[in-house]
Amino acid sequence: MGVEMVVRWLWLIFAVAVLSVASGAQAQVSLSPRTAPSLGTTIRGSSATTFSISNTGAVSRLNGDAIRLSNSSVTVPTVSFNCGLLNLGGLCALRPVRITIASASTGSIAISKFRVSGLRGGTYRTGAPPADAQMIVFDLNAIGLLSTVSFNLSMDVVLQGGASSGVHSFPYTITVQLL
Repeated sequence: MGVEMVVRWLWLIFAVAVLSVASGAQAQVSLSPRTAPSLGTTIRGSSATTFSISNTGAVSRLNGDAIRLSNSSVTVPTVSFNCGLLNLGGLCALRPVRITIASASTGSIAISKFRVSGLRGGTYRTGAPPADAQMIVFDLNAIGLLSTVSFNLSMDVVLQGGASSGVHSFPYTITVQLL
């Protein structure tokens, strides 16, 4: 390979690096199901009640006096993301990613704790999964071209005392940022 060819390759690498900074490309994120697990119909209690949803979908009441009418398991959300085909402008496949998971609940319902489990297609930058918390921030190593990363997201949810009976939703946000 001649000097001229090496110079062309260096200019190409420089141009892609400049585009990656300017483009602000993001990974493509999907959830299945698209919302937090539904506990089904609950009957309000007089005190705050925490229900824990395990990574297998089993639901248990940790404290409080609200009642969940169903004793069946729920579907735990699976979070998946990838760089998408042809997302080379942001060098998505080569850059580490930061995942932020936070509750968006307000009022008488809330998510008090998230748990990440079953990471597939990626590796933690720290070597260990993140600790359970109300807001989780963790980093993964670069995911590679045409790869998809996924994990299960279980949680503890709280119904405040006097919350209305019925079916409740527990909104949350997930952000995947390229580092």
